[in-house]
Amino acid sequence: MLPVLTLLLSADLIVRVAAATVPTYNVKPTCRAAIELSAITGRTVEMCEASEAQVRNEIVKTWSTFTEAAKDRCLNTSARHAPSYVELLICLESMRDMQKRQQQEKSDGARPRPR
Repeated sequence: MLPVLTLLLSADLIVRVAAATVPTYNVKPTCRAAIELSAITGRTVEMCEASEAQVRNEIVKTWSTFTEAAKDRCLNTSARHAPSYVELLICLESMRDMQKRQQQEKSDGARPRPR
């Protein structure tokens, strides 16, 4: 039981440390699979990799604006399947938007409503 607990705690620590910096993904397998599954002609693995690199640069620029909770959740989610910076950014933006909406609803609920 102790080795399993140690493994779980180690995995949690790795995700938390990883949340401090933008992860580095090998997107080539993800891009290769996406191109093979897509019905779009003319799109190449290299084009996909270039798109992923652009999105990673955007994430690097905005990384500090996302909460640690959002980073942890999105990194845990992306760790379960083929990594993609596009999916990571969508997750981070969705988490940010949800948190803003929740804060807005709280502040709207705290104000007296006009009669």
